[in-house]
Amino acid sequence: MNIKSSKPLTVSEASEILAKRKEEGELGYEQSQAVDNSARYATEPSKVRKQMDAIVSSKITQEIATKIVDIAPNNPATLRAILVKDRVDLSEEEIAAVLKELA
Repeated sequence: MNIKSSKPLTVSEASEILAKRKEEGELGYEQSQAVDNSARYATEPSKVRKQMDAIVSSKITQEIATKIVDIAPNNPATLRAILVKDRVDLSEEEIAAVLKELA
């Protein structure tokens, strides 16, 4: 199998892609398990895409925004915990803006 391209997807976007594949034909075991799991946590893909576009900045990459939107933190401590792995340091105002976007 050759990989033609790669981009980070949120749970909602992955759920939408897998649902389309399910309509086209039978899925393998792993794919059907992924459909079931993603259906539990997925929200509206257009809403998720708007949130990601608003969150991405000079400090927050597409990959980090994907993590943030999937986890949907509701307090600054949780958001900082997500950002610490990637060594992203946001000001209090930037953290408040991200949390406001996710609300």
